[in-house]
Amino acid sequence: MKKRIKVTITDFEPIKQNLNDPEELSLYEAANGNTYDAEIEHDGYAVVDLSEDNYLELAPTEYQLMIEEWTNAGKIGDLTLQTKSDPADDKALLYRMLDETGNEAKAPVSLPKQVVEQVSKTWFGKKQKADVDA
Repeated sequence: MKKRIKVTITDFEPIKQNLNDPEELSLYEAANGNTYDAEIEHDGYAVVDLSEDNYLELAPTEYQLMIEEWTNAGKIGDLTLQTKSDPADDKALLYRMLDETGNEAKAPVSLPKQVVEQVSKTWFGKKQKADVDA
């Protein structure tokens, strides 16, 4: 299944070490900052088909998953919670609340994706059994 990603390479040194072809490196440089549809592999690597002959393989630290349009995330009472990627920060998500008529009840708030992930793990992750010495 393809997912929308944005290429966010901050350090080209590891890529330079793995590629011997300057033309291949230029593909990564040109793709940086752009969004693509990519296959996400089981190991977290993203594969972007640029053309029939060219593709990119991106490590999990070299891209961000993107939600480009407001997407319903659930309901809280009478309000609908929506989210999308923060256009001002690739590593953040915007959240807003809409009333029943579709008007903003609460203005968008930006939260780092890492905060959302940690809260999710805390609230909904499986609890580990504590070791008990008897």
